Amino acid sequence: MTPDISQNSSGGLPAISNTLTNLDSWGQSANIICQYLGNTKDVLNKMSPNKRIAMQGKMKRLQGNLDEHLQTIEQARRYLRSSIETTVGKLCGQNEMILQNITDYKLSQRRALVGFEAQVNINDLEAKVKSHVVELETCLQQIRLAVRHYNTVKDISSNSPDESRTIISLRDKVVNLIKELVSNSLVIEELPSAILKKDTKFAATLRLLVGGHFGIKMNLPEVTCTLVSFSQIQDILSGEVPPNKTGCGDILNGSNVMEHHPSTNSVKLFMKKLMLKKYTRASSADKAGEERYGLCFTSKLSLHLAEEQSITLCTISPSLALIVHTRQISLAEATVIWDNSFCQNGEKPVEEVTWNQLGKVLSSWFKMHTGKGLSDNNVRCLGRKLLRSDHVSDKDTVSWKVFAKENQADRTFSFWDWVYSAYDLIDKCLTDLWKDGLVEGFISKDEVQSLLYKCEPNTFILRFSDSMVGGISASWLHQEPGGRSLGEILHLEPSTHRGLSYISLAERIMGLPDLKVLYPNKPKNQVFSKYIQKREMGASDTAYVRQNISVSVDLPRHHSAPLLSNDSSFGSTLNSPCTPYLDDDLFDSLDCSDFNVSPTGAHDMPEDQYPTPHSDSSIYTHPDSMLTESSMYSVGDIEPSLAELDLDSLINTAQNNLNSISNINNGNSSTDHDMFFWGPLVTFSK
Repeated sequence: MTPDISQNSSGGLPAISNTLTNLDSWGQSANIICQYLGNTKDVLNKMSPNKRIAMQGKMKRLQGNLDEHLQTIEQARRYLRSSIETTVGKLCGQNEMILQNITDYKLSQRRALVGFEAQVNINDLEAKVKSHVVELETCLQQIRLAVRHYNTVKDISSNSPDESRTIISLRDKVVNLIKELVSNSLVIEELPSAILKKDTKFAATLRLLVGGHFGIKMNLPEVTCTLVSFSQIQDILSGEVPPNKTGCGDILNGSNVMEHHPSTNSVKLFMKKLMLKKYTRASSADKAGEERYGLCFTSKLSLHLAEEQSITLCTISPSLALIVHTRQISLAEATVIWDNSFCQNGEKPVEEVTWNQLGKVLSSWFKMHTGKGLSDNNVRCLGRKLLRSDHVSDKDTVSWKVFAKENQADRTFSFWDWVYSAYDLIDKCLTDLWKDGLVEGFISKDEVQSLLYKCEPNTFILRFSDSMVGGISASWLHQEPGGRSLGEILHLEPSTHRGLSYISLAERIMGLPDLKVLYPNKPKNQVFSKYIQKREMGASDTAYVRQNISVSVDLPRHHSAPLLSNDSSFGSTLNSPCTPYLDDDLFDSLDCSDFNVSPTGAHDMPEDQYPTPHSDSSIYTHPDSMLTESSMYSVGDIEPSLAELDLDSLINTAQNNLNSISNINNGNSSTDHDMFFWGPLVTFSK
């Protein structure tokens, strides 16, 4: 019977498997026939003529069957070789695709450091790699069977040597595919911090995407973590330097053996006690925090494929920066953002990018760190500020120096220093307000003016100060009571982290009656009251009288005296006719040396008699902090703790002068006009 190979015409690994099974069966049949014919020839001469003739006829028929078997075997072998070549070609294409997926995963990790959504899921990637690994293992096993088949029937096949060499070359190709895949399958699952501080612990999680296949679970690799500079990264990626023969720092607890998880056949390593003990600066020209580094994770393992294979595993983290002090963190963060957004590992740093690219990165970075990205208006404002132009195009370019190093015009800080300080203020003091969209933040004074003039009086916008880092101000449309004019835009003196740590921004706004409506039309009581935290006194503190801090506004000279809030829930602030104003001489007699005291406003005095105002009063309206403990006095941002106040001394000194001050305020002055003195407002409450 002639063998049939038509059932294998579908191709692929199943067809190869069926063909190999048939070849084994056909080869055994052919060997049996050959052996029978050989044995028959030996006894043929010993037979009688009649039996010899009959046997010769039988041998002729067997020889015909053998020839058909051998022809079918040769045909099946050609089909087998073609199928294996086709399958190996497909596996090569799949290997390239898998390696590209791994590269995309690493790129996705880099972009995730600046807030972009990860495009490649590591679990999906591992599943895809393992599926490909199974095909590679199956193909390698089938090629081994094919080689064994050729060795079994080599005496009856005239073309077996050439066919055998072809099959062996295909086997070597599959082995190389496996080696290439395994050597690139070590990836970082959870990245360490992109900014590493010396002598501070950090952690990283690694995963071997091929899992426990190829016998790896029986011989788990040991991974070593090394700090490498940018030039060393280039040498490693180019293959000029082995990854385990370089480094520029010492990392504590930098070597561990990976672990196998049988339930998922995954191989992972969690390195949780890493610590950078020391490192060598790569370049003295760059500032600390500006240099580019990386963490190189390396390992070696042995695979038993066609023969024992030694494979080096290596993966390098995205760009990171090193610092020794927290004041270096701003420039370090800029380095991380720039490199991981616009550069590949080992590539020369990009000198310029378009504003369209950078604007998207900044918005994504803010969303990752604060929970809310930048609005389109915020991005436009930042573009105008960075490029110093009112007309900004998406195609305008920004250099690294302009972004992070050069000071802004007429400023002592760079664009990035200003942006980062705004983020830092959000992170420490304004997180909820920012996430809920109550802080406009990045908006120019000119735009604020154009927006507020379209609103009702006392509408305000919260914006970051242009002239200082880490300050937030309220701009509002002020109008005199009963005034017919459109009013003017006033800007509250910026509050910084130090001031907001004593009185939150929400408390300040609720305590200032001039601020009534948050732009465009949200009454402040509806949006800010939920952010006020009531301070409960503990049981052990009931012997003390509660003290509160509140805020008032020091309006410019040509405005009426400020009205102070009487809402007891936001601080006990009195506003009575007997409130004394202290002149400079009396104010100098008070012991306020421990405070940054800002004077309150005065009005109705001849202009040539005005005392010199606070240095910032011509720019901002000063928010005077009101401290209440049996006395209340007007100060700026309170620097010492409340425990350091010498209240008794302050009260006694002020009371010695109370009569003369009251006489002035009650109209008993000998002057021809009402006198209001530029000085701190002191209010006594019984």
